[in-house]
Amino acid sequence: MGGVGARYLNVGAPGTGAKSWRLERTVQGRLLLHFVGPTLTEEIPELLAAMTRHMPDRLAHLVFDIRELEGHNSEVRAALQVWLADHRSRIARITVVVAKAATLFKVAASVVKLATGLPIQVRDDLESDASVFHLA
Repeated sequence: MGGVGARYLNVGAPGTGAKSWRLERTVQGRLLLHFVGPTLTEEIPELLAAMTRHMPDRLAHLVFDIRELEGHNSEVRAALQVWLADHRSRIARITVVVAKAATLFKVAASVVKLATGLPIQVRDDLESDASVFHLA
């Protein structure tokens, strides 16, 4: 992910001592969260703190790219669900990008949508990082 106007806020790959997530903020104020491998429960506080720090002042568009996520950590999902509900007044919409066959993740996104009342769109038709970065 990334592109013109993006600012990497956390870069790393699992297995290198780095985190399983990366956060970018575009000049338009969009927050892009990219997850790779399993997301560990102990990473939750830093992830949520980074999201809070980098939320734009105006209504935000959050993009969760979970095409490379492995497994479903219900503690991470629950913590994100609470965070989203707590910040709903600052969120315009959410896009969750999944792999075509990721039924479990589609269901999890639907659960979060019902629990938070936020507008969440699930996309399984985006193949490249450029297409994710340029989501309107």
